[in-house]
Amino acid sequence: MNVKLIIVIFFCVLSNLSYAGQSNVEKLGYKQKDKLLIIHADDIGLNHSTNSAVINAFKNGYINSGSIMVPAPKFEEFATFAKNNQQFDLGLHITFTSEWANYRWGGVLPKTIISSLLDKDGFFYPNSADFAKNAKIDEVELEFRAQIERAIQLGIKPSHIDTHMAALFENVELFTLYLKLGREYKIPTIIPLNFISSVPSYMKLLQDQDFGLDSYLFVRSGTEPSKWPSFYNELIDNIKPSEVNQLTFHIAYDDDDMAVITDRYADFGSKWRQRDMDYVSALVLKEKLKQEEIKLVTWSQIQHLIYK
Repeated sequence: MNVKLIIVIFFCVLSNLSYAGQSNVEKLGYKQKDKLLIIHADDIGLNHSTNSAVINAFKNGYINSGSIMVPAPKFEEFATFAKNNQQFDLGLHITFTSEWANYRWGGVLPKTIISSLLDKDGFFYPNSADFAKNAKIDEVELEFRAQIERAIQLGIKPSHIDTHMAALFENVELFTLYLKLGREYKIPTIIPLNFISSVPSYMKLLQDQDFGLDSYLFVRSGTEPSKWPSFYNELIDNIKPSEVNQLTFHIAYDDDDMAVITDRYADFGSKWRQRDMDYVSALVLKEKLKQEEIKLVTWSQIQHLIYK
């Protein structure tokens, strides 16, 4: 055997042995007592309002991660920014639903190839339950791959994968595909252990290279606008040592672009998204992170850890 190959194998084995018994926090190079957090923006590519807010937030350091909806109408607008700014941590918000009544989209692939994923009007179903009830798994896989390949084609280098409206967590078959394609493309999938740890059929599918988040955190529907900052502050207060967490925001501006799309809905509407933008850009968040001694990490770091 080639001497150089033997040396490489030796150090790979040694590296793996050194990880044995370590927590995810330690594997990422931090101390066991450290609290790690990803500050993440969802729904990138939805519209110009979202894209503008996200670009502002990245450039000013308000967020350190985000995921892009490839089938969404303003995907290509943001893809140009992503290609030219690869220092930012960007993944893919794999999308199989289209929830807004007056602002719809379908898949990347032609309708004839993914017909089971589309409603009578030729768009994705408005909710995850209807998607899961009607979807054929082979068509889901084709569209899933097409979204990844489309992003890569436009110069995006995804650091992670998640799923819009938790569509790929609807059943074991979909979740299995979610894990499978993440491993195949060497892109970490977001796995929220605070939601699936009590579901044995999901947990038994996880393998060593799957990186589970201790907590996936977000504001709940029905939260009163006046309590927005205190809700997020409490989430941060409850982050524990030796944990890796993600705080997920839906940021945009309360402008006509967003208001027309969301029809001024209370949940995830334009005012909701403006409140999220206000919180991530406020000094109170920076002060809270400093007070709690929380360290920020990215999916790019996790991807490098898993797929060297």
